[in-house]
Amino acid sequence: MACRDAYKTMTNNMNSAETLVAAPVVVQKADRLLFGVDSEIQANDVLQNNISEFEWVVRNKIYPNFYGRYLTGENCLTREEINFLHSKGCKIAAIYQDPGEKQTEEQGQILAKKMDVLAFELGIPTGTAIFLELGEEEMATYAFMRGFATTMVEEGYTPGFKVNTDARFAFDREFSRGMQTDGDVFKMCQIWAVSPVVEEYNGITTSHLIHPDNWQPYAPSGITRNQIAVWQYGVNCHPIEDDMGKITTFNLNLVRNEQVVIDKMF
Repeated sequence: MACRDAYKTMTNNMNSAETLVAAPVVVQKADRLLFGVDSEIQANDVLQNNISEFEWVVRNKIYPNFYGRYLTGENCLTREEINFLHSKGCKIAAIYQDPGEKQTEEQGQILAKKMDVLAFELGIPTGTAIFLELGEEEMATYAFMRGFATTMVEEGYTPGFKVNTDARFAFDREFSRGMQTDGDVFKMCQIWAVSPVVEEYNGITTSHLIHPDNWQPYAPSGITRNQIAVWQYGVNCHPIEDDMGKITTFNLNLVRNEQVVIDKMF
C-alpha cells in the first residue's frame, strides 16, 4: 500500500487527532469565492472531441481550484487520475458513497474505518476532508453521524457531509440534533451543501459567462450560512459524449474559504 503522505498538500496537514478536544476549524470571512467542479466521470476520460474531461471543464468555465471525485463506484478515483489532476496543479475533493444503513453509532464507526482503509490505499494524506454523500431520502441519524465523525477524527481525517441542507429533508433535523447534544464533535464536520441549485445554472452550457454573486447555500440549524464549506450551485452542466458514446457532465461549486477547505484536500 502507498504511504498516506505520498501526495503533496497545499499546506501542512493537520496532525492526526488523538482526542476530540482539538479546536474545530472556524470559517473566517472570505475575501473571494473559489471555483471547483465535481463529477462522476474521471477527469482524464477522453471525450469525442479528443480532449479530456478536465480540459473540457477548463474550456467551458475557468481553471478549477479543486475537482470533486468519488472514491467508490464504477468510475471511481484511481492513482492514475490522482497523478493526472496533480500534474494539472488541481487539488482533489474526496467524496464517498455507501448504500448501507446509517442508523447507529457503531454503523458510523464501521463506515469511517472502511473509508480510512480506502483512503490509505489511495495515499490520501491525513488531515484531508473526506465527504460522505447522503441522498435526500437517505436517513442518517445523529448517532450515526457522531460515530462517523469521531472515528474519522481518530483516524486523522476531517469528517464531511455532502448533502441537501434544505430543512425539508432529514439531514437538517439530525445534524441540528447532533449540534445540540455533541456540539464539539459536530463542529468539526465540514458541510458541502447541494442546495439550493440555482435554476439558471442547471444543465447550463454557458457557465463561463456567469456565476452567483452571493453566497446563498442553505445551512442546517445550529450553524450559519458562512460556516458552509462548499456549495454546489449548478448540476449536469456542459453535456458531451465521451469516446465510448456516454454522455458526461460536471457540477459547479464554490468554496468560501481556501484556508478551510482547499488545504484539506489532497
